[in-house]
Amino acid sequence: MPTIFHRYNALLKKYPFRSNMITTSILFGFGDITAQSLFKHKKTVIITDEKTGETHEEIETSDYNFARTCRAMIYGMMFFAPISVLWHGKTLPKLKNPFINILQRRKMEQNEHSYKKLHFYDSVFRMSVDQLIFPALVWIPLYNTVMVLLAQHEDPFGVIYNKLENNWFNVLKANWTVWPGFQLVNLYFVPVHLRIVTANIWATGWNCFLRFVHNTAGHGKGSGHKIEELVDIEDDDQEITMIYD
Repeated sequence: MPTIFHRYNALLKKYPFRSNMITTSILFGFGDITAQSLFKHKKTVIITDEKTGETHEEIETSDYNFARTCRAMIYGMMFFAPISVLWHGKTLPKLKNPFINILQRRKMEQNEHSYKKLHFYDSVFRMSVDQLIFPALVWIPLYNTVMVLLAQHEDPFGVIYNKLENNWFNVLKANWTVWPGFQLVNLYFVPVHLRIVTANIWATGWNCFLRFVHNTAGHGKGSGHKIEELVDIEDDDQEITMIYD
């Protein structure tokens, strides 16, 4: 009797775009709700006493932002999932390591042990191409553009330019702390049709970790922990970075 997983697995193979669009939207929404609920956004505000004119700092904790979750779900469904299917599902698996010539490749394909080595070499090459091109040139600019436009900021293109100018490289460095290793495992062990779902599940934990680092006392910038300082990429008015794989 087919299980829910078997049915879902079959849907991913038969309808890769529709299935991944729905799944990605749900997982992006769940990831944002989880992050907002567990690690509430904290912002330092200056309070002025009207009578004395004295000022002091207070920490404000934001309420749950439903609109932000909707923006994350729209981005996941309409932009991230279709591009991921085209790139991770249809283009990346066709790339082969160019440093292995045709004769050597054919010879390695005939032996089970050598074939595993060949698959590993191809996976390393695919991961390298993916991480050198897509986060920097596609995911980071696309995410900032879409989320700013959906949030209906005044002068949206000015906001997008400022975000990319101030945070592009910091976000890229943060991405490289965690995604290359995961993607190598994903490309080597996970079947092609399940890779996007696997990345989305991983991204939920990544998203929560980013919020934990930014909004938990003793962590993030100034904590003395190199990785935490590196991945603390959120500004007070900036939405959390969802996923750059």
